[in-house]
Amino acid sequence: MADTGNAESHAGEVAGLWELPPVLNEALRMLVYLLGGAAGILGVMLCMLSMPAETVWILPGILAGATVLYLSIFVHELGHLLAARWSGMTVLRMCVRRLDVRLLREGLKVGWRPRYNRRLAGFVMAFADPRGPWRRQQMWFVAGGPLANLAVALLAGAIVLWLEPGPLRGILLAICATNACVGVANLLPVVGRPRVVSDGLWLLRWRRGMDIGHPQLAFARLMGLSCAGTCADEAPEPELRLLESQDQPMPLVALYLRLRALQIQGRWQEAAALEVPFQVLRNALPEALQRPLFDMLRLIGAELAFVAAVSSGSAAGLFDELLPERLKREYASVWARCLAVRAAFGGEREECRRQLARAVASARRSPDLSQETEETRMCERLLEALPA
Repeated sequence: MADTGNAESHAGEVAGLWELPPVLNEALRMLVYLLGGAAGILGVMLCMLSMPAETVWILPGILAGATVLYLSIFVHELGHLLAARWSGMTVLRMCVRRLDVRLLREGLKVGWRPRYNRRLAGFVMAFADPRGPWRRQQMWFVAGGPLANLAVALLAGAIVLWLEPGPLRGILLAICATNACVGVANLLPVVGRPRVVSDGLWLLRWRRGMDIGHPQLAFARLMGLSCAGTCADEAPEPELRLLESQDQPMPLVALYLRLRALQIQGRWQEAAALEVPFQVLRNALPEALQRPLFDMLRLIGAELAFVAAVSSGSAAGLFDELLPERLKREYASVWARCLAVRAAFGGEREECRRQLARAVASARRSPDLSQETEETRMCERLLEALPA
């Protein structure tokens, strides 16, 4: 299986799971907002007050405060990432605002995401290894972010005790205050708006013995299997049906997995027929999801153009603007296959093989162990279908 864009594993709309009574949730949600506001105000004010009194230092103080606030979010997401790796989960990516860090089998790739909203937030996409203790992995993953903030707050506070008044002391005080606020806010067990579930609520759910077979965790289970090496055509059918019964974007994810399964089996005509249900799902998407799901929609569109070209014997739909340059780099295997089909229909057999080798090499770098196997199988079926 493959990366499906912004369908994150530890945040999102999760209905049908335990949560606090509405009145208590609303009270704690307001406290979360207050702590978030306090993090920003304290970060800026403490940095500004520690600067020299001259007016020229006002702007540097504001910039230092904003940087401290950003770093507190970075620390939070880095804590999730490290806890996930330590517990045995597969980590695919970490995003903080526009910063996008994609983890590879060896090393990582750093880039920039489009700005979908103005919120200072982030996420880590990680999935539990189904061969290990699922609940333990999830609890460490969820707790890692707040614990990282609180650890940094304690460390900065301890260092402050040994420093004389000055800019460095003020910046460390700001780091202490912002990380403490962010850590505590994320530990409060609330469902926000739109229904974003806090780390604290996830932690409490797992602590209360949440069933790992819950229908709303089908996506996490499928991606865990994928990262462990299960190919899309081996995905459990009941899990796919669970995805199709849920709110968007899960039906789109299920369609993508079914498309991927048909591709690796070389069933090009059946794969191309998924264009109709894809357009139905796409047209039914609410406006609020159109931009966040942009990458995923373009990925599925490119894969459908690819199978349409193979099944029809024409590469007319594989034009250069099929994917933006950013996504050509991110989904390098997909674009390499498209170039391979163009080369094959143009009589360039060696170029076709070279591009297919690039597709497999790119998939081999992914921490999702299924990708290399799927890409290899797909390229073998493709060579059988393309003109000699």
